[in-house]
Amino acid sequence: MRRRLILLVFSTTLFALTLLGVILIVVIWTATSAAQQPRAEATAKVAVNGIEDVLEAGGTVDVDTLRSFVRDDAVLSATLPDGTVIVTGEVPTGDIYTGHVAAGGISVTAVVDASVTAQHLREQSFLVVAISLLALGIAMLVALFYARRITRPLEDFAQMAGRIATGDRRQLGRRYDVPELDAVAEVLDQGLSAFNDLLENERRVTTEASHQLRTPLTALSLRLEEILATDDLDVVHSEATAALGQVERLAGVVDEVVGVSRGTRVSTNEPFEVDDLVASQITEWTPAFEAARRRIVRVGATGLVAVGLAGSQAQALATLVENSLVHGEGTTVIRLRASGSWVVIEVADDGPGVPEQLDATVFDRDVSGTDSSGLGLALARTLVAADGGRLEMLTARPAVFAMFLPARQGDERAEERQTAVASVSSPAESVSSGNTQRR
Repeated sequence: MRRRLILLVFSTTLFALTLLGVILIVVIWTATSAAQQPRAEATAKVAVNGIEDVLEAGGTVDVDTLRSFVRDDAVLSATLPDGTVIVTGEVPTGDIYTGHVAAGGISVTAVVDASVTAQHLREQSFLVVAISLLALGIAMLVALFYARRITRPLEDFAQMAGRIATGDRRQLGRRYDVPELDAVAEVLDQGLSAFNDLLENERRVTTEASHQLRTPLTALSLRLEEILATDDLDVVHSEATAALGQVERLAGVVDEVVGVSRGTRVSTNEPFEVDDLVASQITEWTPAFEAARRRIVRVGATGLVAVGLAGSQAQALATLVENSLVHGEGTTVIRLRASGSWVVIEVADDGPGVPEQLDATVFDRDVSGTDSSGLGLALARTLVAADGGRLEMLTARPAVFAMFLPARQGDERAEERQTAVASVSSPAESVSSGNTQRR
């Protein structure tokens, strides 16, 4: 492109200078030619006046005296009052300009050779051409400078597009002191920044969705293995029914997680039975806890009703249960209680709890006490917050996490529905309270 731009400037400048030079030469030639005849007459008149002055002073007129009255390219022929004829040179033949003046018995004829005038015009034309060539050279230097200044941004834009195509999404980060090009560069940088944000968000959504799918798929896999390992048709029927329920819930997992992560969730919060939510999670996780020779139990109030999306809160609760299974020890206790306008779901176990160095960052993304992804608690807090609740760590050692969900408005009997089991203060006492679980 730089070459084409330079050629364009060269051809345009050459055409303009050629046209201007031709016009200028024609004007000079016409003006000079038109002035030669009057100039010859003026030269003859000057010679007559000069001769009169010399004669009046008593002097003599010769060839040298006559030549002093004219320029070099004119030939004078003077006739004096006594009849003497003086000629300053050979009278040219061919194209000439003649001027004749007679006064006081003195007659002078001035002859100018047209070829001498033509030579002067050619010299002036060569000067015009030289000046035009110099102007063309300067114009090309200026064109080369600006061609580089204009084409460099375009080359940078092309390289930037090539980098984007190969996955390199670095911003241009360069300006060129040309307002129009700088505006294009600014738009490209802003667009690339928005594209990077969008791509990063999509990657985050994909990671979070795959993380949340892993948990129910693991539980479903354990349940299917249990079906394969038994010949009891009642057990097969029970396990298959539970597995079908898990499969149905899987369909909503991705939609819920993606909707919350993108901020495009269209579902509205509705009241749901917390008992059903907890029961479904216990049913799904019991095989995994039994495989680890551990138990999961539910204690506390019954009949509590929270407001939100049951699917989202099921995913958040599943994250807490999974963390308890992976990082905890002993019996995992899910405790339900009402606290003012909140329904509280606590998850606790007998494990060592959260490492001290993670107390302040346990809910941050990419923070984990093991080699896991560190997404679980961060995403669980996001899901709970999306329904107007909050997820907190009540104690770090042993670990007790609590989901605070909005209670149904007007449910004034929430506190009254606390059962005697809600007074259980430790996992060991919770187990001895007689709550049943699947074995």
